[in-house]
Amino acid sequence: MTKKLLGHVGVDSGQLLITDPGYIDSEWEKKQFKNIEIYKHNKLKKIFGYNKSKLGNLKIESFKHYEAKTSTGKTMNEMIENKEVKKIDTPYNLIGTYSYAGICETTLSNQHQINYKKGHKGVGVAFSSGYGDGIYPIYGTFNKEGRCLKVEIDCSLTPVQKEFINSIK
Repeated sequence: MTKKLLGHVGVDSGQLLITDPGYIDSEWEKKQFKNIEIYKHNKLKKIFGYNKSKLGNLKIESFKHYEAKTSTGKTMNEMIENKEVKKIDTPYNLIGTYSYAGICETTLSNQHQINYKKGHKGVGVAFSSGYGDGIYPIYGTFNKEGRCLKVEIDCSLTPVQKEFINSIK
């Protein structure tokens, strides 16, 4: 068995997808990802939402970034740090779907399986990369006949990843 460097993969979304490219044209769905986070104030019973102003009939105070002052006079970061708010799990309806939005929602929910349009497993596997955005090496392990038997993506803080981090400082 021989292990060799196959190449490097660039990551700009903090996640990777392993898939057969033959499925892209027939299975991929073009759906935009919108990050939504909902918080409930423990005492005021007020609801705050990142990128969200309504949830069903529920009215939400929307905020665009965590350092913006809210109607409480505090930022979301301050309220989170002081444990004044609790994050509410939002029901994702795209988990496991073969789309950018589906992959984002899947990895955010700590799941990995990406399904075919009909719902069965196998179109891909998605996961968050170890140190977020960057460039990661991919290695293949080959038998003596030259068949690739295993692929390893090194998402640790490798020399290539350190070089990438230093290049953007």
